[in-house]
Order: sequence, then structure tokens, then C-alpha cells
Amino acid sequence: MEKIKAYGICLYKKNQDSIKVLLCKSMNSQERWGFLKGVALASEKPEETAVREFQEESSIRVEQKYLRNFFIQKNDLKNIGIYLVNANDIENLERFFDKGILFKKYLSVENSDVRFFDIKHLPLIKKKQKHLTNEIITHLEKT
Repeated sequence: MEKIKAYGICLYKKNQDSIKVLLCKSMNSQERWGFLKGVALASEKPEETAVREFQEESSIRVEQKYLRNFFIQKNDLKNIGIYLVNANDIENLERFFDKGILFKKYLSVENSDVRFFDIKHLPLIKKKQKHLTNEIITHLEKT
């Protein structure tokens, strides 16, 4: 059986004092958070899936040219790939948020919440994204 392939984006904000990443909590999740991502369509390239899914789940359009480093976590049933995107590259990003929380009108029906978290104070992360998240955080702290 072929594994499911899901791709998405880790939108991050970096300043002198902190690094924040955008995470979502799905409607099915009680308390665990993860990156905005989704399953690739048969004919899609990973970059196309990441951009499409991110926009479907947040209403925020990201151009492929802003996709940076790629990270992957291979799991038993689903491989998850995440691209980094610097929030500074997204024009008028602040119009989607109130104090780091995505306005409800931009939420997809799949998610109950989407917000920025400081990497030093992350919520519980979905098990299928835990290693991936740690790898991304380590990378962001080094750059």
C-alpha cells in the first residue's frame, strides 16, 4: 500500500526576542496542534499541495517562490512534508490576525483554531509531526 503524502507550510515570524510559528488545531483534535497541511492530489507537486492546502486552511495566499527549506517526517501511514515561509514575505499578513490568532472568518471547517506560538512555549504537538516540529524549531533557532 502506498503511503499518503501530505504537504504544508510552517509560516514563521522572527525578531530579536522571539521566533513564532503558525499552528492549527483540527476539529478532530482535542488538544494537539500541527502545521497547516493536507493530502496531495494525484497530479500535484509537493509545492503545489503546500500552497493550496495552506490557503484552504487559512485563506492566506503564499506564492511558491517564498517556499524555503523543506522538512519531512516519514510515518507508518502518512509522510508529512513542510516548507518554511517567512511571514515578512507575505503582504498584508496582519489583516488575517488579531493578536496572533487567525480571525474566525478565515478558518476552514477543518480547523477549530489557527494561531502563532512562540517556539519556547509550544502547545502539545500531534504525534505524527513531533519529530518534524523539533527539526524545524532547531533549524529556526540556528538561522
